[in-house]
Amino acid sequence: MNEITSIQWTDKAKFTFNNIILYLQKEWTEKEVFKFISRTNEVLDTLKRYPEMCRSSQRRKNVRIAILDKHTQMIYHFKSRKRQLEILLFWNPKQNPDKFKY
Repeated sequence: MNEITSIQWTDKAKFTFNNIILYLQKEWTEKEVFKFISRTNEVLDTLKRYPEMCRSSQRRKNVRIAILDKHTQMIYHFKSRKRQLEILLFWNPKQNPDKFKY
């Protein structure tokens, strides 16, 4: 089995993740914040073992889209030779699709 050895986060991923956390803190409760962080960690743990389990992007090679919940997708790049995942960004599918470049 080719398990992932490292997960890198781009600045854009950190920014979009933090924006979701801030939104949840402002509009919802700590329970939803905890649920979102837990779900993100759960998906990352699964991706370490099965990095190709999520659907491929239609636009970019080796870019995949993980569904965290009905409001959030995590876009990542799978670097198979390096056995790395690079988290590119978190995306709400209800946003303007013209701004989605993956």
